[in-house]
Amino acid sequence: MTKDSNLAPTVARRNQGVSFIDVAAGTAMVRSGELKPSEWLEECLKSVRRFEAAFHAWAFLDDELARSKARALDGTKWQDWRPEPFLAGLPLGVKDVFNTKDMPTEHGSSTRSNYTPGNDARVVTQAILSGAYGMGKNETAEFAVHAPGRTVNPWDAHRITGTSSSGSAVSVLCGMTPAALGTQSAGSILRPASYIGVVGYKPTFGLIPRTGVLKTCDTLDSIGWFTRTAKDAGILLDALRVRGPDYPKVERGIAAAQRRATNWPKRRIGVCLPPSEELQQPYARDALRKFANRLASADRWEVAEVDLRNKLNDAHEVHSTIYHKSLAYYFKHELQHREQISEIFLRVTDEGKATPFDVYTRALERQQIMTEVLAEVFNKVDVLIMPTVSGEAPPVGIEEVRDSCLVWTLCGNPSISLPLFRGPNGLPFGLQMVGARYSDYSLLQVAEEIHPDSIALPDAIALANDA
Repeated sequence: MTKDSNLAPTVARRNQGVSFIDVAAGTAMVRSGELKPSEWLEECLKSVRRFEAAFHAWAFLDDELARSKARALDGTKWQDWRPEPFLAGLPLGVKDVFNTKDMPTEHGSSTRSNYTPGNDARVVTQAILSGAYGMGKNETAEFAVHAPGRTVNPWDAHRITGTSSSGSAVSVLCGMTPAALGTQSAGSILRPASYIGVVGYKPTFGLIPRTGVLKTCDTLDSIGWFTRTAKDAGILLDALRVRGPDYPKVERGIAAAQRRATNWPKRRIGVCLPPSEELQQPYARDALRKFANRLASADRWEVAEVDLRNKLNDAHEVHSTIYHKSLAYYFKHELQHREQISEIFLRVTDEGKATPFDVYTRALERQQIMTEVLAEVFNKVDVLIMPTVSGEAPPVGIEEVRDSCLVWTLCGNPSISLPLFRGPNGLPFGLQMVGARYSDYSLLQVAEEIHPDSIALPDAIALANDA
C-alpha cells in the first residue's frame, strides 16, 4: 500500500523506545513462536501497575486469572488452529457491558453489583475462537449512557474522557492492552477515541453480533473497538465480523462495496459539513481545512465539499427520540430503584416515557429516510471526513456533548476516528472518516494510508515507559 507521509499533521510522536506491542506485531510474533502469550500479557501488566491507580481504566482485572488464560495458550500450535488465528495470543480489554462467564458484568451500575451472567457475549466467544482472551473488564458509564465512570483522561485529569467506552480507550492508550472492545449507540467509541488520542472504529451496523451485550436501543446499539493503529482495527474486523452463507445481506454488501472500490480512479473525499458543524471550534475547522488541502495536493485524492446540514438537520432530535424511548423501555426494572440511578439517566428515561408512541414511530421512519439520503451521498463520494468532535476534551462536569458521531450511528455507517490533530492546549482530537454501509474494508484502507503510524503518548505515559 502506498503511503504519503506528508498527509498526517505534525504531532509530537514519543513512541520511540516504548515497549507497547500492537495487535499486528504481537499476533505475528505469537504465531511465529517469537513471543509467548504469557510474555505479551506481562508487558501489559507492567503498564497496569504503572498507570491503573491514576487513570482507572478497569472495572475488573484479576492478574492471576488473566495469567492462567495466557499460559493456557503458550503451547498452542498456531499453524494447526482452525479457524485462522487472527488474534493469536491477544490480551483483549472488554467493556463491562459484554457478558463474560468468568468475570463480573456490572454495566457501570450498582444495580448490577457482582453480577456474573455465566456466559460469554458472542463477540467475546468469537475473539476466543480467533486466539484471543478477555484480559479484564473495562470501566464504563452507567448502563453505557451518560453518567461517567471513574476513568481519568491521561492528557489532563480535569478534562472529560468521553464517557461510555472511555475505560477501553484509556487502557489502549496506556499500553495496558493492545485492543479493547467498546459499544456505541451515539458517539461512545469515536468520542473517547478522539479525546484520549487512540484509534476508535465502529463497523457497519449488523457486521458484529450483539448477543450477550447490554441492550439500550435495537436500531442504534453497535459494537466496535479501540486500537493503536488503523491496521489493527482491520485485523479485529476480519476476526470478529459475521460471515458466510448465513449472512447473505452482509456478504453481498461487502462484495458490492469492494467492487466499487476497485473502480476508483481516485479516492473521492468529501469534506463534510455535518449537523452541529456550527459548534466546531475555529481551530478544529482550520485543522480540517489544512488537512483537506494536503489531500487535494496529492494526485490520488479528489476532494470536494459535502454540505449535509440541511439534509440531516434533525438527526440529533430523531436520535434522542428513539434512544430515550428505548432506554425507558429496556430499563423498566432498574428504574424501580431510582435511588441507585443517576440524575441524567432519570432525566432521559423520564423524557422517553413521556414520548408518545406515534412520535417514536415517526422518528424510526425518519431514521430510515436519513439512511437512504446518506446512501445517495456515497454515490458521489467514497469517504466523508470531518473533525470527530468539536475540539479538545471539555472540562469535567460536561455530561453531554453535541457532535456528528451519532449521525453515522443513526444511519448505520462505518466510521473511524484517527488521532491526527492537536488543539491549542496540546490535547488530541480526531479526524473522523465515514464510509458507505459495508465499505468497511475500503474505509480502513484509506484510514491506513492517511495514518500509518501508531498513536502519540502524553508525557506522563511516555516518560514512565522510557524510565
